[in-house]
Amino acid sequence: MDYLKYSKKRKLEADRILKETNLFNKLKKFGKVKQVGSYFLDLMVKPDLDFVLKLKKDSEINKTIKLIKKEVREIKNLSLKKTVDRIKLGLKGKSLHFYYSDKDIWGIDILVTTKDFKAYNKIKNKVRDKINPKKKINILKLKYSFYKNKRLKNTSYSIYKSVLDENVSNLKEFYNYLKNKKISLKPHKVKT
Repeated sequence: MDYLKYSKKRKLEADRILKETNLFNKLKKFGKVKQVGSYFLDLMVKPDLDFVLKLKKDSEINKTIKLIKKEVREIKNLSLKKTVDRIKLGLKGKSLHFYYSDKDIWGIDILVTTKDFKAYNKIKNKVRDKINPKKKINILKLKYSFYKNKRLKNTSYSIYKSVLDENVSNLKEFYNYLKNKKISLKPHKVKT
């Protein structure tokens, strides 16, 4: 399997969807927007796009959520899955979770918050400073394994950290890393 080719193809699909939906420009109307996640890091495997929309005031969040829902209602093949309050996670903000129907079902997540982009820039800089071609392939290989098995979710951060900080290169090493760090991954319900 050529993981780099697969990731590049996935990013090209994401670029096409972004162009077709004009979502980035639609979000810019409401505040400062940044693409984050695997697209942002150039490590795409899953059909997933993540954005952060930064507003100036907490009091603008609910109003902006309503306006975004109204604005994107016109986008063909896009449907709202749910809105989640992120206060429980220590974030001031809410996430909008959309599905975009294409060859694959794409998840599009938009965090609407007053939080700045420092945390995302820190992650990108860490990846940029520590990654090399071998580590990039190892990250993509591990992410691909979990994506294709559809048994676990929310693994990306642990994969990045294990490969970049401890040179993990395969599933056995990754599971040992999780065990040693006492990290539990959340089971993903498999759709049948």
